[in-house]
Amino acid sequence: MKTKLFSLLIIIILMGCEKENEYIPNPDQEIFFQLEYINYAWSYQHSGWMIDSSGAVRGFKLPKTWTFIDSNGFISSIDMKKNIEQLDTVFTKIDKDSLSKYVSKILNASKGKITEPKTEMFDAGSSLFSAFIYDSKLKKYKQVIIKQTGDLFIDNLSIEANEIYNWMTNIR
Repeated sequence: MKTKLFSLLIIIILMGCEKENEYIPNPDQEIFFQLEYINYAWSYQHSGWMIDSSGAVRGFKLPKTWTFIDSNGFISSIDMKKNIEQLDTVFTKIDKDSLSKYVSKILNASKGKITEPKTEMFDAGSSLFSAFIYDSKLKKYKQVIIKQTGDLFIDNLSIEANEIYNWMTNIR
């Protein structure tokens, strides 16, 4: 009897630990994921999409004013709102369960080891797959690099980042 109770207690503890590493988003977080393509070869190209808290996948192409992530990996909520205002196309909508599944992986992805940039192509541009964690105290979004492909290759080696990347590449 003691063995069964002890086993049940261990299972409950392990289940609790798994939830501890899931990302529970701040209710003020508007954007969770972004794909951004930039190419300076031949002519300037800048396009991509963002997935918001409702699951809407909205795109942009050659936005007039765009605020990029700063050197510390942050963007203010004000600047993120300005970027959101430039989303001009709705591509699709992600269902709530799927969105929740991948949002919950952001925290562990943020702990992944990021590889050094490696030149792989020339003049192809770069596609950057990112997730975001909103810090309500700083009123800033922290970028989580998932993967960058194209001219420069950067990889997040966490399992969760790989799962998010595979999911994001299938969004149309």
